[in-house]
Amino acid sequence: MSEWFNTLKAIVNRHDQQPEPETLARAAAVVLLELAAADDEQDESELAVIRQAIRHHFELGEQAADELIEEAAHLRTRTVSLHRFTQDLRTGLPRQTRDDLVGWLWRVAWADGRLDRHEEHLVRRVADLIGVPHDEFIRRKHQAAPDAP
Repeated sequence: MSEWFNTLKAIVNRHDQQPEPETLARAAAVVLLELAAADDEQDESELAVIRQAIRHHFELGEQAADELIEEAAHLRTRTVSLHRFTQDLRTGLPRQTRDDLVGWLWRVAWADGRLDRHEEHLVRRVADLIGVPHDEFIRRKHQAAPDAP
């Protein structure tokens, strides 16, 4: 009985290891790049927003950010699901940073001057997966809109 109890206790008390900062930055870049490709037209304005987001939130220099984004682009083309990346972001980032990431997703979506329905759907899905409440999702959408004050 004692061994069974210890095993059960270990399962209940098991904590997932926190992802490394570089893993989180790469996961964020993959998600942002996926959004930039959602409307089948990835352009330089979207990439500029992605670079800014990665540099700002993960405190990377220009070269380090570009290398990380290039690596993330390669990962993005080989992955079938964003689940692995969104799970890392949900468990590894504090709530405020996840909210900010949704804001950056909206900025990428609006970077080309229009909002595609596929982009909006993907932002909604990612927000849900990383644990950002709907009211924050909407607030960040309005903040990022081109005509926002």
